[in-house]
Amino acid sequence: MDGMKKIFHVLRKGSDLAGKVVQVLNAALVFGCFLAVFFQVINRYILVKQTLFHWNSVTWTDELSRFLLVGITYFSLGQIYKYGQMSRADMVYSRLKPGAKKILYLLEMVMIAVFLAAMIRYGIAFAGANKIYKSEMLRIPGNILYLIPVAGGILISYELLTELTGVLCGEIEPFESLTRPDD
Repeated sequence: MDGMKKIFHVLRKGSDLAGKVVQVLNAALVFGCFLAVFFQVINRYILVKQTLFHWNSVTWTDELSRFLLVGITYFSLGQIYKYGQMSRADMVYSRLKPGAKKILYLLEMVMIAVFLAAMIRYGIAFAGANKIYKSEMLRIPGNILYLIPVAGGILISYELLTELTGVLCGEIEPFESLTRPDD
């Protein structure tokens, strides 16, 4: 059991490091999204409509902000799972005894793991099949765009493995989320 606890603590440190990297990445993506939308508003409502000179509307900012929002969503999935911020109905397992709760927890983990394995496997295949596709305005290759959900699946899988290891070694209770460091 001590070996399992050591593995859990190593995984937990990796999870905390990944959380910090994702926070910095998401802050950059949010700022980029803000700049794209702000530039489009300034361009559309001030430069195009309010000046005497002929300005063309910038169309790529809409596509950029959309892709950045998708990135923010998928890159945040691991941390959302880690801190229990996904919706979950606790009506059933809150009334179970500890043994039954653990069995239900393991059943849930198996179903989530099967879903994530399929998501990652077929996501990679789908990205490979769409490598000739390019986005309309920015011309971003399709395989990059379609690998973003795969990255989210990998992040959740890591958090799932960390949580499962913590439950099996007794460091975490089943169905109890971790508290955020700033809570």
